[in-house]
Amino acid sequence: MTQNHWATFSGQQLASAYALEADAFGAIAMSPSFDGLIRQFNDYDSYLKRLNQDSKHRETVRSLLQNDGIIDTAVPTRELAQLFCLAQIAACSELFRGWEINSSQLNREGIRALVDQGSAGIRNIPEIPLETRPDQYSEAQRQLMNGVNVIQNVDTIRVLQVVKLLGLISIHASDIQQLSLGVGNGYRDLYGIHGVARISKKQEGASTILNFDMLEQQAAHTVLVDSDPTYHDHFEKLNREEAGRVLALNTEADQAMKTLEEKQLKLDLSLRNLVVGLRIDHHMIPDAEKFLGLIATVIDSNADLIFTIGAGNNLTEFEGRLNCFDKLFATLTQIGLKPIRLLLHGKGSPQEQRSRPNFGQLAYTSYQILYCKLQRDRML
Repeated sequence: MTQNHWATFSGQQLASAYALEADAFGAIAMSPSFDGLIRQFNDYDSYLKRLNQDSKHRETVRSLLQNDGIIDTAVPTRELAQLFCLAQIAACSELFRGWEINSSQLNREGIRALVDQGSAGIRNIPEIPLETRPDQYSEAQRQLMNGVNVIQNVDTIRVLQVVKLLGLISIHASDIQQLSLGVGNGYRDLYGIHGVARISKKQEGASTILNFDMLEQQAAHTVLVDSDPTYHDHFEKLNREEAGRVLALNTEADQAMKTLEEKQLKLDLSLRNLVVGLRIDHHMIPDAEKFLGLIATVIDSNADLIFTIGAGNNLTEFEGRLNCFDKLFATLTQIGLKPIRLLLHGKGSPQEQRSRPNFGQLAYTSYQILYCKLQRDRML
């Protein structure tokens, strides 16, 4: 959804989204494995390194990828279930950022009560009219949009943790030259992708307190691309204030990649080693082969690609996004690459799939992840 579409998201809907994500955390907190899982978040980066160096875990991942690179999570294995629990805990480090939660509240009822109390201030904020420009938002409307940034970040963090927990990407943010397509306001791509969850414990008398935080990191350089004219002024501001770390292009994707290629030829910018498209609009990719050819002109010899799709605004749009992923997956396979596709929804018809996301609400959650280690020579 663009920021204009998100403007139709009311405070009540946002509070409901918060409650749904928190309830999933509460359910995990009640499981016997929770203490072992939560311990990993004192130094989560180190845990990821240990996990992905573990031979047993690597064998588990190889087993998951045996179905031609497609991981169907409709009926998750025990290993997948643990992976998703870790990803949800990481995502809720953003949801609960800055909160201190008593261990006695670590159950569905306690977490629901905390979130209900925490979202009281936004619940009665009405939808923002579509014609209202972001620079005209009232304080309450800005508060609502800040909450929307958080809930979008929750989904982004969850997606990236799934990819990282599978050992598909391990490059540190400081080494990333990023290209992000269809970014909206860019918040997810600048911060959500690279955030590091941290949950620490402290003892207060007989009680254990969990402190939730999300350490913000940013890529060495990020090119943001979105053609929605709503973002013109916002992108100009990013270009002024983040010069040297961000280039924000308010143009169509094909034109943006031509601009990027020209700057790379002049040695103004580095070749990209990470290509991201979060909840992409399939209209951005009318021809998979040509699109991947354009990407090849701006990437290094190798690069990671991470795309996701959402529900779209209706079933037709959802079917368009599924078809887009079908074509991208097939094209990547045909040129000798090994794409991986994670299905984060239930089985059935497209309508049934759309109504059964594994996480969150239809309005903001990711339904599928497409990952591929790109090789430029095979794409040209």
